[in-house]
Amino acid sequence: MEVQSGARPVYLNIIWHQHQPLYLDPAKDQLSAPWVRTHGTKDYYDMTSILLKYPDIHFNVNLTSVLLFQLQAYYVDRLKPFVNMKSHRINTQEFFSKWEGKTDPWIDIMLKPTSSLTDNEKALLTSHSWSALSVSEIIISRFPQYKSLVGKVRKQNEELTEQDYRELKFWFSLANFDPDFLRGPVKLTTRAVINLTDLVTKRPDGSFIIRRLITEDDCNRLVADTYMILADIVPIHKKLIYKPEEHSGQIEIVTTPFYHPILPLLCDSNIAKTCQPNDPMPQRFCYPEDAEAQVEKAAYYFQKLFGQKPTGMWPGEGSVANEIIEILTRHEILWIATDEKILKRSYPTDKCVTIPYNVGSLKKPEDALAIVFRETDLSDRIGFTYKEMKPQEAIRNFITRILEFAPLPDQPDCLLTVILDGENAWEWYRYDNDGKDFLNGVYKSLTDLQKKGKVVTVTTTEYLKGNPRRNVPAHFVQDLPKIEKLWPGSWINANFDTWIGEREENRAWEYLRIAREDLAASGVKSPRTTDPVQHKGTGAWYAMMAWEEMYAAEGSDWFWWYGADQTSLSGDDSPFDIGFITHLNNIYFLARKAGGLMPQRKFNPIINPRQKRKAGTSRTMAQSDSGKVLVLFQCDARNINVPSGIFVTGNIPQLGEWKPNMVRMYDNGTHGDITAGDGIWTLAVEVPRGIEVQYKFTNSGCEGMWEPGEEFPGQHRSVQLRPQPGETQVVLMDTFGKM
Repeated sequence: MEVQSGARPVYLNIIWHQHQPLYLDPAKDQLSAPWVRTHGTKDYYDMTSILLKYPDIHFNVNLTSVLLFQLQAYYVDRLKPFVNMKSHRINTQEFFSKWEGKTDPWIDIMLKPTSSLTDNEKALLTSHSWSALSVSEIIISRFPQYKSLVGKVRKQNEELTEQDYRELKFWFSLANFDPDFLRGPVKLTTRAVINLTDLVTKRPDGSFIIRRLITEDDCNRLVADTYMILADIVPIHKKLIYKPEEHSGQIEIVTTPFYHPILPLLCDSNIAKTCQPNDPMPQRFCYPEDAEAQVEKAAYYFQKLFGQKPTGMWPGEGSVANEIIEILTRHEILWIATDEKILKRSYPTDKCVTIPYNVGSLKKPEDALAIVFRETDLSDRIGFTYKEMKPQEAIRNFITRILEFAPLPDQPDCLLTVILDGENAWEWYRYDNDGKDFLNGVYKSLTDLQKKGKVVTVTTTEYLKGNPRRNVPAHFVQDLPKIEKLWPGSWINANFDTWIGEREENRAWEYLRIAREDLAASGVKSPRTTDPVQHKGTGAWYAMMAWEEMYAAEGSDWFWWYGADQTSLSGDDSPFDIGFITHLNNIYFLARKAGGLMPQRKFNPIINPRQKRKAGTSRTMAQSDSGKVLVLFQCDARNINVPSGIFVTGNIPQLGEWKPNMVRMYDNGTHGDITAGDGIWTLAVEVPRGIEVQYKFTNSGCEGMWEPGEEFPGQHRSVQLRPQPGETQVVLMDTFGKM
């Protein structure tokens, strides 16, 4: 697309969000899930290292503290002494003598001889909610032998052999490596080289197969390679980190309140009554000091890890309210981000999404805080629309949409902010392994557009403070237009209804309030973030850990899975329920060990583990409820002559409002079409959820004329668009001339 003559550049502000909840059970000193590790090998390294190929591209990466803590403490630190960097092997005997049962259970399973696995360990591979089967079907399909093995497990029609279990644990690990490691050597910043081509070979269709019989040594080697990649995640980010004072680096690293809580609800859960006036609410939870602690802990840990203070913060789930502003400014946070639906409800109204705003304290004008708003449609296209499109079509669509925002000479600078999950989207890209072609294509296109002066990729702080090296002017926070009243809500629905307001969610808040009140009354004082590290087993250590468990229980992720609005890939949300209850129970255990007076309480499970829910989607950022669903209209016209094209018409504007031969479908591999020239015509259209869509097809006629078309006088096809929660697409397959 050509931008208008005289248009100035679009400043593109991408923020990739990377997060996992706390899977730690302190009583066991073990993580209960493998997802920090699997996303580490599949996403956290390569999502940033890809910029080594594109030195002109800048963006932001949000790495939450709770994610980094688990990564460093439970994988990097514990595996490091036992890895031979030359042979790429783990000294299993020495590792087990120190840390057996102290990383995640699947690490131990990989290192143990398969013949010695217990029934429980085999169940972790085959029937646990987070088993070797809990990988997206699209990923599994790229490994035909893995797919066949998964099918055998699911059918349960024959007993698995020892080799089956060995290959199952191998595939569960290997399938969660970024495909770059499977295609050839990748040199890490530590100079270690990861190259798995001796284990698998790539076939012409893009799938991978095992070269030979898998052994225990191969499984050991994968653990060593896993360590090497995980150990390089912080270094690659430090290598590319943007330093505002020096105007150097490519990525701004963003943090989040430590355990990823919904910060406004910690300040006062009654804030939700403003944006959810008709929802039942639990008894008030009001601990602004906990919100302060979560921010302080995150800022302190960030500086310790990266050697500089954070300037940006993504509040958990983009959750904002006026009540959190002074907390953030006290810790020298320069900017925060949320969704444009918050902007539309804030005061003054009629604000533009492509301008950052000053949302600093009205009481202290010097405490300026900038806020940027994600452009919802463009962000959601990457996460949910492009997964069903061919890479080149998705790239064109994304770039075209960006250029539509180019400002004219008399308009203010345009900061186009795109925010989405940087780890879970890619495993659903059907025609693009891990989204690699899309990402490389986008960065290459943006590099070319920067040379032409049409787009400039920036970090948020770079845009606010300016970067003379790249001719980016400053946009000082004090000079930005002011938002006087910030609407309370999250990036989902501009409210908090994903975390509070449903029966299960409210019960969890009641549990949290009771535990918090008991801890406050116990006499166990909350330590300061800057207090020296306590020796394990001392009263001060138990006190510190009791409060850590309290803060961990305040994390948003437990509340996310309660209620009917979100369901995990397996359909079993009970592991998150168990995790939440475990944190609560640990508060009481640890506080008593610290000498606190805690009552005897029993928190019963909130979710019935025997009641399996409808399977949903993977988790970190689900699609914001834009009120729309992507409908894929498909018309099989293989048995008729099509001179020029198939058209669709119907009762909505996107289908021409019953004007025939106006809306063309495609059989050229674009617009959602899968295979060019196969006679199946396709059109992808976004329409509002819940409406009834009526439609018919016509064949190569003149605009406004019904002939030649389907001969159903007074009849039409009809569908009610009511997808299940988490479902973002509806596929309609019809045959021309057949109702």
